[in-house]
Amino acid sequence: MYGMYGTIFQINVGSTTMAYSMTGYGKSLYENELISMRVEIKSVNSKFLDLSLRLPKSISFAEEKVRNLLRTRITRGKIDCYVTIYSLNADFMDIKFDEKAADAYYGFLKSIKKRYNLISGITPVQIASFQGVINVSESDEDYDKLTECILEAFNIAVDNILDAKKKEGEELCADCSLKLAEFENFVKQVEMLSEELPMQYKQKLEKRISELIEDVKADETRIAQEVAFFADRACVDEEIIRLKSHIKQFSANLGKESSGKKLDFILQEMLRETNTIASKANNLDVTNSTLEMKYLLEKIREQIQNLE
Repeated sequence: MYGMYGTIFQINVGSTTMAYSMTGYGKSLYENELISMRVEIKSVNSKFLDLSLRLPKSISFAEEKVRNLLRTRITRGKIDCYVTIYSLNADFMDIKFDEKAADAYYGFLKSIKKRYNLISGITPVQIASFQGVINVSESDEDYDKLTECILEAFNIAVDNILDAKKKEGEELCADCSLKLAEFENFVKQVEMLSEELPMQYKQKLEKRISELIEDVKADETRIAQEVAFFADRACVDEEIIRLKSHIKQFSANLGKESSGKKLDFILQEMLRETNTIASKANNLDVTNSTLEMKYLLEKIREQIQNLE
């Protein structure tokens, strides 16, 4: 049984509605009879998974498996990992000392010292550093046991960072939901205003004609043609329908795991439709509404860019 320090957070992996922020921090302190180590993982925003990992030399043999673990559990973000080894039990390693090789190197060093009248002494570290003096043999089984420990330490740190990322992700989604509801209200407002525009235009046109040409009855057919042309040019029915569809799609995907890129794409489409409505607008209230809509979309985008 491994001995561990620190809190372990359990993540409900089976959930399909789990949004994670790309920003988070997690750590683990891990210790048993083989190793004592500390793992820290930091994550910030990135379009893709940018993993920065370099294990200490003493456990570098496990680096590829650690990378695979991180790739399977974290999908997006700039990930920086920091590992500190406090102690590594060498009992599982078979260390042999070759006395004949050491004696030969010692003799050579004495001869060199005498030949060149050197004052400095000969240290054990010098002799041990020569090839063949110290031989270490390790079995695959020993490496497998130590690798399991290292992966367990990383799993604990990942559990912790995912818990932090999940909490922030929930807050981001809640804020987006509020702004999306406000955006939807403006869409409904634009829809109502757009329905009234042809009649308003007709009334303005008749009033303008009567002011310019007094005591002359306006040509109703001509006016009807102008109103129809205006209504067709200012019609935003298609844009409104697409916006309503995008809102449903956005709401359905908000909160799902690894949906940040998809949500960002839907936002681009929503902004496209909003800009089209703004370009067709021939009414101050509609223009003001589209400005508010674009402002809300930008605020939502800022939050979405923090999601995996």
